[in-house]
Amino acid sequence: NSGPSGKMVPVKLLILGAQNTGKTALCVRFMTKRFIGEYDHKKEVTYRCSRVVDQEAVDLEILDIACKSSAASLESSIRWADGFLLLYSITQRLTFLEVPRLKKLIDQTKQSLVVPTVLVANKADLEIGREVTTEEGQRLAKDLRCGFNELSVAEAVSAVEATVFQLIRLVLDQQRPLPDRRSYMLTVRHALTRKLTRSKTMQW
Repeated sequence: NSGPSGKMVPVKLLILGAQNTGKTALCVRFMTKRFIGEYDHKKEVTYRCSRVVDQEAVDLEILDIACKSSAASLESSIRWADGFLLLYSITQRLTFLEVPRLKKLIDQTKQSLVVPTVLVANKADLEIGREVTTEEGQRLAKDLRCGFNELSVAEAVSAVEATVFQLIRLVLDQQRPLPDRRSYMLTVRHALTRKLTRSKTMQW
């Protein structure tokens, strides 16, 4: 079964994060199951494959943009994407501190109440160099209304697959007609009540 109309569902994901967080490694790991440590970061690459997620055939594109992308090309990439993987490295606190700015940019560009996003804490195998705790990652994900996974792209291909699938599910969930949506409705309702109380205070 490949969606109600029998064709594949297109899902477009964008992977964002500071330099050296393992973005390209994650893409390649997901596509080929192989891990490669060093990459040339000069160009952007779109990875394309098909996967079956919960009996739904998905035509998946993952865009890995160069760290030095211009603001304009970053924004057009954000507009293009349906869902986002936000990466940081647990061994570099600065990459963690970069995440809220990226999420803000996504939210401003998308101007949608809920944007399918998963926060990924990479390099969990390097415990000895850890600068960001798991709890901090979980807290940030909650604040930014994202999913959260801590993993090691180098060590666990299954964790990488689970994370990408989690994001695909969020995207598919958001594309469903409203009555069929699951997890999102709670988040949305929560965000809406917050928004309403805010606008009330502004009016009176």
